[in-house]
Amino acid sequence: MSIQKRTYKKKNGKVTTRYYANVWNPATLKSVTGKMRDKKKDAVQDEAQIIKEISKGKRHNQKKQTFDQVANLWLESTVNNYEPGTLQTYTYFYTRYIKEVLGTHQIDRISTIKIQGYINTLAKKYSPETVNKCINVMSLVLQFAINTLHLMTYTENPMLGIKRLNVPYTKKRTWTDEQIGMFLTSSTIKQHHYYPMFCVSLLLGVRPTECCGFADDDFIENEHILTLHRNYDRLGNIKDTKTKGSIRGLYLPGMLFDVVKKQTEKKMWLKSYHPDYQHDFLFYTIKGHPVSPNYYSKKFRKALKEYNENEPDQLPMIPLYNLRHSFATNNYEHGESEKVLSDIMGNSPKTFLQTYAHIRSRQSTKAISDYEKSIFKL
Repeated sequence: MSIQKRTYKKKNGKVTTRYYANVWNPATLKSVTGKMRDKKKDAVQDEAQIIKEISKGKRHNQKKQTFDQVANLWLESTVNNYEPGTLQTYTYFYTRYIKEVLGTHQIDRISTIKIQGYINTLAKKYSPETVNKCINVMSLVLQFAINTLHLMTYTENPMLGIKRLNVPYTKKRTWTDEQIGMFLTSSTIKQHHYYPMFCVSLLLGVRPTECCGFADDDFIENEHILTLHRNYDRLGNIKDTKTKGSIRGLYLPGMLFDVVKKQTEKKMWLKSYHPDYQHDFLFYTIKGHPVSPNYYSKKFRKALKEYNENEPDQLPMIPLYNLRHSFATNNYEHGESEKVLSDIMGNSPKTFLQTYAHIRSRQSTKAISDYEKSIFKL
């Protein structure tokens, strides 16, 4: 009999400790684990209750826990382990796709065949990305049942042998230099409230969450630099950049410098007298609130639609995130090295090449033509 504790360290350095009861059941030769508690005294009460139930024979088979019971305990105990957005995604996928199918099953009686059959059914209705997310959630729940609750052994894990689906490569649609120029010089777009954000996204290749997260003091005027150190996610959370490599200073050339400087001056003026602008976000909605990535994406789609309705030359309809892909593809096509571009974008060179640099047909055509010339001395 004992009270166990787990310590979690948040990104801000704060340490949180949670407690749970762990009681040995001689009838099953397994431990009975209580819920995670914020206070030790609550875990002590759980321990007393578990001992009482074991003595009455109510806990003779602790393994009679359903998948849903374990999943809920896992979600409750991992609050401090994941970002809020990640935890919300896990909760959504479990509730939306998994709970109804596996929730009532005794967790140690779920077979690999049952899991594989469920995955095969999902694959007929949903994309490989959705199916793989469900596989991730099921794996995490079962790992929690094994490693934390000790409801089964590693070899009893029904996820053993289960493989994730192959995700087919789909080439991202991007804009060329000419198309970006058409968009940013259009009178329709230049008068748009979010025009400065469009410029930053297209000319610096930043992530939408990074663009939304820029602060007033990130603009260093005398050095023509916009520093990037935080994100603003779709749930309204301010958090550090994705990796240490994502913390960077981005140079602002002439026209982009003027756009950002004008935006900064406008924000400082509004902040000096208007109560809705008393925050440190460089970019804001028409009503003065910080811009979430989802809202920014919506406004970009609307602006692109307006452009195509008002301008003679149509532009391909692409999602906001493809502005980042366009930056990478265009600059790589111009001959800039992957090392330089990955530094600008806050990625590793490997990720840059695998994810963002999309080779256009004119590049491959030129490569083959140049190679032929070198062979035949043309």
